[in-house]
Amino acid sequence: MANVIRNMNFKPTIEKIDYTRLAEPQPSATINMRVWDEMKIERLRSDAVKVFLTRFVKPEPDCIFGIELTMSIEVIINTAEYEDLADDVEYFKNSAVARVLASNLSTVISTLTIHSQIGPMITAPVVQFPQ
Repeated sequence: MANVIRNMNFKPTIEKIDYTRLAEPQPSATINMRVWDEMKIERLRSDAVKVFLTRFVKPEPDCIFGIELTMSIEVIINTAEYEDLADDVEYFKNSAVARVLASNLSTVISTLTIHSQIGPMITAPVVQFPQ
């Protein structure tokens, strides 16, 4: 299955940004920022798919901000190898495509949050799927 991706010339595109300003945190409150990713694959044509990775940032309790950011990459595939995949999402979760998307998501989120109360939020440049 190593030959599913035919072209490694990836160009990430921002699909959606939802930045929601929430309430001010309570003085000396403890805030946990939950971060997780979701992936979706869309077939564009017989030799191409579009991989979407969405990163969610949600505080507990609800305060400061909430972010939902989706980026995508169009990937040229070897059709026969792709058709043999048991689970295309699982394959792409462990691929260079996921690493490129996660790295770009991390960079955009740090830029979006640079002037927040907590300063730039640096999320890990790796995929973070819920278990």
